[in-house]
Amino acid sequence: MDNFFTILGGMGSLATESFVRLLNERTPSSSDQDYLDYLVVNHATIPDRSSYIMDHSQTNPLPSLLADIKQQSKLNPSFFVLTCNSAHYFYPQMQNATSIPMLHMPKLAVEQIKVIAPTAHRVGILGTPGSINNGIYDGLLTNNGYEPVKPTPSILAATEKLIFTDIKQNGHVNAAHFHALLAQMQTELNCDVIILGCTELSLAQEKAPDHPYHVIDAQSILADKTVSLGLKLQKGAGKNVRIS
Repeated sequence: MDNFFTILGGMGSLATESFVRLLNERTPSSSDQDYLDYLVVNHATIPDRSSYIMDHSQTNPLPSLLADIKQQSKLNPSFFVLTCNSAHYFYPQMQNATSIPMLHMPKLAVEQIKVIAPTAHRVGILGTPGSINNGIYDGLLTNNGYEPVKPTPSILAATEKLIFTDIKQNGHVNAAHFHALLAQMQTELNCDVIILGCTELSLAQEKAPDHPYHVIDAQSILADKTVSLGLKLQKGAGKNVRIS
């Protein structure tokens, strides 16, 4: 297979399934041959990223991530897609391990704020404790002129329950729980817009979009960028596709 890309997923599997579903739904098609060529690496046994980021005595997921990069690079995809916000903590090491470019989901999400919410200043961030406490989004927001707004400890704990208990453990999106988190970020912390900085939250947005809150869905933005690049590959652009 030529002119394809590789999705590094499985973190978690339901969120990866959601991402693939978005790709297929957003690809213009009238036949099987119109869909994009890609490989999905659903490496579900990669150690938890947030646990390690918060406590370096826990198992480090980086060796598994690097092994996937090196293995898949042998197949020569045109680019990589990393479908886990927390795993972007390791993005520099992963990109340094290959000459094949890898999309950066948090950067893409922050770049789209000016398009989706042009008047926004206070930008809330929801995600895993690892992503929140290690500032995966903070620097990107500050450098682009936004004020990052982190969740309170109680909002973070409720977000952690939604991600790890409701979705990862039980495979269920609690719509009321999800909407309550968004309401708290908007009304209690005065956020103009809220980044969904975890792909389980993006899954919640896919399953329960019926709310009035303004969100920046990082996984949805990544899906749009991936479709755009994938369609260029279809037209024979091959290695000339630029990801930036």
